[in-house]
Amino acid sequence: MTDDPAIAALLAEARIQYVVGLAAKVADLESLITRGAWDEARRAAHKLRGSAGTYGFAEVSAPAAAIEEALIESNGAPDDAIKARVAELAREVRAQAVVAAAAAKP
Repeated sequence: MTDDPAIAALLAEARIQYVVGLAAKVADLESLITRGAWDEARRAAHKLRGSAGTYGFAEVSAPAAAIEEALIESNGAPDDAIKARVAELAREVRAQAVVAAAAAKP
């Protein structure tokens, strides 16, 4: 990433700080999905997609992106198949967030 140890340390600390709040972000997304708040869930998935990617957690970003895309394609009214897919993807986001949190610890 960088050869400068000071910058590398700052980036590592930023990643740690990000994962401190990651579980709450995932829980919020799961809550929105459970409540059927599809537009809000799409926005939350979009934010998670971008922030996880920015901090280098592509494994969290990818399923969040898939949730966002599925909800966009459903025009805010997902059928049972899309709801099942979104629920499956949310479980993947949760699992990958746990892995990311463990990996980010010093």
